[in-house]
Amino acid sequence: MDRPLGRSTAGDPVIRGAARRSVAVTPCVLVAGCFFGAPGTPSLLRGYRVVIEAHDSISDYLALALARKGFTVRRHIKGGNPPTAALVTFTFRELGATPTIWFNARLADTRSGAIVAAVSAPLDSLGSTAATRAQSLADSFAARLQPRRDSPP
Repeated sequence: MDRPLGRSTAGDPVIRGAARRSVAVTPCVLVAGCFFGAPGTPSLLRGYRVVIEAHDSISDYLALALARKGFTVRRHIKGGNPPTAALVTFTFRELGATPTIWFNARLADTRSGAIVAAVSAPLDSLGSTAATRAQSLADSFAARLQPRRDSPP
């Protein structure tokens, strides 16, 4: 079919159908790229660096475990970097007949202070050694930061 130069083909039914399909597919591809882009790095922290400044045993093991999970981990704050989330940990002792010690870990944006991710668990449930506790925390962070596959974006 010959068309004059400079004339739009938007009126052609085949072209219109293809344009509608591409408009419908493009947002799906963009959303999928956001959620399933870089393998290994949890999606909500993609682009973030995690800073763990403490040098106690659980912090050292946690830095290694998070790095194995795909996080970019630094041991000190450095200016001029992409968004960074600092690890803050603390314990809380619940009073009562059976006192429970809770271990709390937070990843907070260093610029805004907003909590990016949080894990709270009874210390006993994390494991008996610093290495197993750190691995449990890294697994919990990764699980909380992965998008749920059964819910729409």
